[in-house]
Amino acid sequence: MARTATTLADGHLGRAAAGLKRFVAVPFRRRTYLNLAYLLLAFPLGIAYFVFVVTGVSLGVGLSIILVGIPLLAAVVVASLALAGFDRWLTATLLNVEIEPRTSPDGDTHTERIRSLATHRKTWTAVLYLPVKFALGVVSFVLVGTGLSTAIAMLTVPLYYDQPGLYVGTVSDRAPEIHQTLHLGWDYLLVSVDAVFTVGYWEISTLPQALAVAVLGIGLLFGTFHALNALARLWGRFARLALEDGYDPFAVVVRRLGPPAEATDDPTRSNE
Repeated sequence: MARTATTLADGHLGRAAAGLKRFVAVPFRRRTYLNLAYLLLAFPLGIAYFVFVVTGVSLGVGLSIILVGIPLLAAVVVASLALAGFDRWLTATLLNVEIEPRTSPDGDTHTERIRSLATHRKTWTAVLYLPVKFALGVVSFVLVGTGLSTAIAMLTVPLYYDQPGLYVGTVSDRAPEIHQTLHLGWDYLLVSVDAVFTVGYWEISTLPQALAVAVLGIGLLFGTFHALNALARLWGRFARLALEDGYDPFAVVVRRLGPPAEATDDPTRSNE
């Protein structure tokens, strides 16, 4: 029994040590910065995708009454598939997520292929994927802008803590207040409970205080990196769900422009 308890304790300690090692090693992993690069690119790309899809669909629907909008909508869909294909390639490259596309629609004739493309579920999930990417860009921008920038600022506090006017927190003429009010009605009587929380600031004037802020900055930096990695993994799964097995014109163009595959089963070639 004692040996079993010792084994369990060693197992818990081993898992805790492994977890602590993974937590501390996150800034030194190449995968962390590939994920960061992908999330930073999500903001400008998400804006471009959102503007293109919303503008194209709006113009196509508005002009459909004079029949000009129908080919415009078709062109928007095809261009959206190409953009989704580019994003699939970017996701596979930076996030190391395998997303297999289709390089040809189903069907033998042009009519059957167009019908298959128009009725395939992954065609429309790819189109909807583009404006949704804008939401990822916003979340990523907020996390990077608030988490990483604040952590870096806190880490550098010991370098200039003795400068006048240095504060940590919200600084204004009046400390901000958070009001939580609860109203309870009973017959003709209204009872209210109001809780007020005041958020102040912390003035740094000594080296130990600056070092304490730097330690908090290290924790915030590690936590932000882990949050960004988790967001990248979550988006990689969503991209696979939305784009896998969908028609990808971008992959078709890349395959045609790429170098021809070497023949490996040529019986006329001699072994040297």
